[in-house]
Amino acid sequence: MNRGRRKGEIVRKNRIFLFIFCLLVLEGTSLAGNNKEELTVLTGQSLKLSGFTQVRYTQWQEGIDGFRMRRARVGLKGEILKNINYRLQIDALKSPVLLDAQIEIEFIPHARLRFGQFKVPFSLENLTSSSALDTINRSLTVEKLCPGRDIGANGRDIGVAVNGQFSRIECFLGVFNGSGINKTDFNDQKDIAGRFVFYPGSSLTLGLSHYNGRYSSHPGASVVERNRTGIDMFFIKDQLSLKGEYIFARDAQVESYAWYLQGGCYIMPEKLQAIVKYDSFDKNLDIQGDRISVMTLGLNWFFSEKTKFQINYEYHREELNEVSKHVILAQLQAGF
Repeated sequence: MNRGRRKGEIVRKNRIFLFIFCLLVLEGTSLAGNNKEELTVLTGQSLKLSGFTQVRYTQWQEGIDGFRMRRARVGLKGEILKNINYRLQIDALKSPVLLDAQIEIEFIPHARLRFGQFKVPFSLENLTSSSALDTINRSLTVEKLCPGRDIGANGRDIGVAVNGQFSRIECFLGVFNGSGINKTDFNDQKDIAGRFVFYPGSSLTLGLSHYNGRYSSHPGASVVERNRTGIDMFFIKDQLSLKGEYIFARDAQVESYAWYLQGGCYIMPEKLQAIVKYDSFDKNLDIQGDRISVMTLGLNWFFSEKTKFQINYEYHREELNEVSKHVILAQLQAGF
């Protein structure tokens, strides 16, 4: 009974939030309409509105098939003062709805200080927007082991980070609570995340990420070591692309690793793309035969940069239980 009441309260809060947001947007549009010069200032310099929604259909070999609203996101970003920017993003289908809330200060050329709630600087695929993924689902590698995603926090956390770019090198260093989005820290330890990206040429990107943390699932819970190290690469040439990542993890005494390799080719330039991806996750190196793997074959049809139709076939294999299953997914994304 209490669970149902809580769920109802969350739904009501989401509706109130969205209603207030729509009123603010409509009010801004109305004021801008009364003053064309002000409209230019708002849209051209200090405010940018973006968003996308995804509708998905899943067909299981065994299980219930059906449609699902996967994401419905709206974002605002702009300039507060010279060299001081902000970004907000919400997802109406999440609870809580707030995903990103950050302030970014460019204190010297090519160096920025960011604080608030945002993505942990770790992993190529984690830092890729959900609207720009080549496959419908993220890899097991990233979902299971990437900081922020391994605890169900959409790859995000609350903290502060500095980012600098010099010639062909880009560096990130951040300090985070380690508890995930919209949560205070549950222990006195702060987590450290670092990422180093090297651009040896216009076609190749190489990345190295490391995360050192201590995790508590709730106040008063024991503190568990949570360390991650990852490497990634991205190669793109004309209509061909190749991506791959490897992540090694240590949680207390348990060590695990995962990797994926993905290839892509545009059959029709900027219109039709074919994808093949292999993903492997070993959740405990001390246990033999507990590997989980996923093979994905996909097609992406682009109507525009953020509006596309995707269809994927996934073959899942669990070695320990000798279980395999086939999944077909179709997803329509509309964005602006």
